[in-house]
Amino acid sequence: MRFSASRHLRPSFGRQPGGVAVEVTVLAVGGTGESYPGDARHAVTGMLHAVTHALDDRFAARWVGYPASYGPVATGGSSFRDSVAAGVANLRAALDDTAGPVVLLGYSQGCTVVRHVLGLRADGEPVGEHVVGAALVSDPQQPVSADDRRRGVAGDGPALPPIPVLWVGHPRDMICNASDDSLVRDVADLTAWMSWEDRSRWRRETWRALRGHRMQNSPKTRVHPRQWVRDVRRLRTAAREVAGYLPRTLRWRKLVVRNPRGGRHVSYATEPFDRRGTTGCGMVAEWLRVQATFGFPPPHPSGQAPMLGAIVPNHAS
Repeated sequence: MRFSASRHLRPSFGRQPGGVAVEVTVLAVGGTGESYPGDARHAVTGMLHAVTHALDDRFAARWVGYPASYGPVATGGSSFRDSVAAGVANLRAALDDTAGPVVLLGYSQGCTVVRHVLGLRADGEPVGEHVVGAALVSDPQQPVSADDRRRGVAGDGPALPPIPVLWVGHPRDMICNASDDSLVRDVADLTAWMSWEDRSRWRRETWRALRGHRMQNSPKTRVHPRQWVRDVRRLRTAAREVAGYLPRTLRWRKLVVRNPRGGRHVSYATEPFDRRGTTGCGMVAEWLRVQATFGFPPPHPSGQAPMLGAIVPNHAS
């Protein structure tokens, strides 16, 4: 069954330029640094532009701006937690202003925004009831993959409603595929409230996380010689994971260091993910086009979100 909701869509989102009717609205939420406080743009930009640019006239894509900051890492300086909260508010407003079937599209921090909004719906709140699917590229809360124990660096995300969700993640991208006991998880836990705007709050929340054993690795950490031996392995693993996240070329003054393992977190629009040469973003676009042709499946009878799979390159290097 195909969705034909153009007559229900509001004029501002229901037609593409030239008066072409659309069937599905795509709301895209970008990653850290791809948006900024007060971002009122409508055109999709950043990583997710590679997805929406490959869609046909059945889709109307729209950007959802928010701070997209991680403390001092991006414009604005607000903490990751505060940035996500602002993104959730903006995405809810965008959903309220959009009628007809909607697909949510997220990249990196934007995935966390999408997950939180869908989590509200899963908890019974009347939020995004017209969302028929979601696609998440490098989700920091990506579930454990089927073939190993790697998962998103931020740990478990909110519960999801019974709609199809597609995850796309490179196996060497530590944001979505960190090892189970990765030391990078400790960094993520300790910097979630990092902000130069409110350093006292960051200190308070960090102390609470440490004192309350609320960090992901707390149950696996103790003062014991076996732990020290294990930590040597964890340090080596963390070094590999960080190398995969850093750029392929590192420069400091006149020093240039090549990092062939690097750039995995930003590879989704450029690196082939299968033998056909399709990129990760291209695979998301293909999935959306297929769903628009045959119809998004109805809510899963189990009440759980069916995981459609974490796509990884067949020839990842």
